Amino acid sequence: MREQGSPKSRFAEFFKKIGDALLKLFRGDFSVFLLFLGLTLFFWWSQTMNQNYETQMKLPVIVSDVPDNVRITRQPARQLTVALSGKGSSLKKSGRRGSRQVLHVSSSSFTMSHGHASIPTSRLRDSIAAMLPSSVVIHSISPDSIVYQYAMQRTLMLPVEFEGTTESQDQFFLERIEFTPDSIRVRVLESDTAMHRAVVEAGQIMLTSDTVVRTMTLRMEPGVIYSQDEVVMTVLSQQYTEKSLEVPITGVNFPDHVSLKSFPAKAVVTAWVKMSEYDRVTAADFQVVVDYNDIAGSDASKARLRIYSQPANVRNVRLQTRTVDYLMERTAY
Repeated sequence: MREQGSPKSRFAEFFKKIGDALLKLFRGDFSVFLLFLGLTLFFWWSQTMNQNYETQMKLPVIVSDVPDNVRITRQPARQLTVALSGKGSSLKKSGRRGSRQVLHVSSSSFTMSHGHASIPTSRLRDSIAAMLPSSVVIHSISPDSIVYQYAMQRTLMLPVEFEGTTESQDQFFLERIEFTPDSIRVRVLESDTAMHRAVVEAGQIMLTSDTVVRTMTLRMEPGVIYSQDEVVMTVLSQQYTEKSLEVPITGVNFPDHVSLKSFPAKAVVTAWVKMSEYDRVTAADFQVVVDYNDIAGSDASKARLRIYSQPANVRNVRLQTRTVDYLMERTAY
């Protein structure tokens, strides 16, 4: 008995017979031959597309609209394998659609309970069917459902903190460090009770100019999800210079009928002031005093001086004159 050939060989043999017959029939007119060959192919293609076939389609899956208070701890399947059947023309159309489409599944479609979320197979089948021609039949979906594990989480706002050192050069001193943004939104699990920080590890910053601007990476902590991993750090510094001032010596805490006379009457105060504010810092911004509580009942001939007040925009304030001779004068009633 003659062995039957494969569909491909039978198809080739069929076309060879047709071609031979047409060549014999239209040997004198090749254009007529091509016309009949085209008609033959068209009828064969129409018949093929009207037959039923089975195929598989790969469909990517994206879970969308996950609430901020839900963290997916075990990801769902990222792709489904869908077994289909239908006419060749419908399956071809399904293949074109499947190559372009993605199945977006909203988180609200899932049934969520005790850290387990799943979407019913029937709803999943309906969502896929809506993407296909009505004549195409879905036989199976693998996996037959989409599931994921989740945990509840909460949102915190953490101020950005500087961790590092600064070194002055050319009498530049640190004014302040700013971050943009100055706070970062983070998400942590509800079961997480640790104290978290948003820290920039800047190392050593050399203060050699008025402003240093850098994009810095935040130090990440395990289990913490940051809204962003970088911030802009601005280091503001000012150049200072030394200034000496003669400040009048006054008394504090003296009784109403007692007054102070000191020798000398003024003390020399030295401070570092901003070069941009050098002329605005005057002796009137300082107060050097003798405290009555320091000398009351004392036999010492000298009184110790104190800096009672100073402006906020100076640093490293020092008294060149530490003690003075003094007299206390009583006012007669």
